[in-house]
Amino acid sequence: MGILKYDFLVLSLIFLIPGAIIFTLRKDLRTTIKKMSLISLPFALAEKLFYPSYWDPNFLLDLGNRIGFGLEDFIFVVSLASFTSTVYAFTFRKKYIKNNAEDSGLFLRRIFFISLFVIALIILSLWMTIPIIYSAVFIMIFVPLIIVFKRPDFLGPGFWGGILSAFVYFILCLIFGQIYPGVFVKIWNTDLLLDKYFMRVPLEELIYGFGAGFCATIIYPYIFNYKFGS
Repeated sequence: MGILKYDFLVLSLIFLIPGAIIFTLRKDLRTTIKKMSLISLPFALAEKLFYPSYWDPNFLLDLGNRIGFGLEDFIFVVSLASFTSTVYAFTFRKKYIKNNAEDSGLFLRRIFFISLFVIALIILSLWMTIPIIYSAVFIMIFVPLIIVFKRPDFLGPGFWGGILSAFVYFILCLIFGQIYPGVFVKIWNTDLLLDKYFMRVPLEELIYGFGAGFCATIIYPYIFNYKFGS
């Protein structure tokens, strides 16, 4: 079976495609992709919270069972961050315009605030035993909404970034489902959740795709002090 034995690796590589296309066609968005890829890397360590309660894929070297995460996690979060952070700007031909200059510590303060808030919400959701997929979506929507109170101009881009990301996410899942027929029933434990599908893709995945897009579209310009412009 070769590489096809490792379904999560194949999924992660499929998810690289949209970001690679955007990276190739929009030189001005390459910096965004690079920065968001780096920012996303620590979240690969949190992916262990999804196994095996939400899904149970095969890992290279069986690292998922050995240490709780694998190489695939890092590829996946980078892939996801690459297109969710840029699909809005790419589709609507928007650019990032620097806001008025602020002090040099702004970036670190905003990163610290967001990280602390996310950690607190993760701990709270684990304590309340909320399914991790719903906790993740809640965090990805709630944190940006807090930002929107200060930057209401981000609400529209965030919404459309979420819609576009969910659409791309859906297409990628369809491709994955063609390679592995019935995979979302065999590997995903959605019977413990909504257990609802849209064209054989779990609704949780589509909701997750929206949350990721809503979050990434807002987080990048916020922490780097940008606004969207034509």
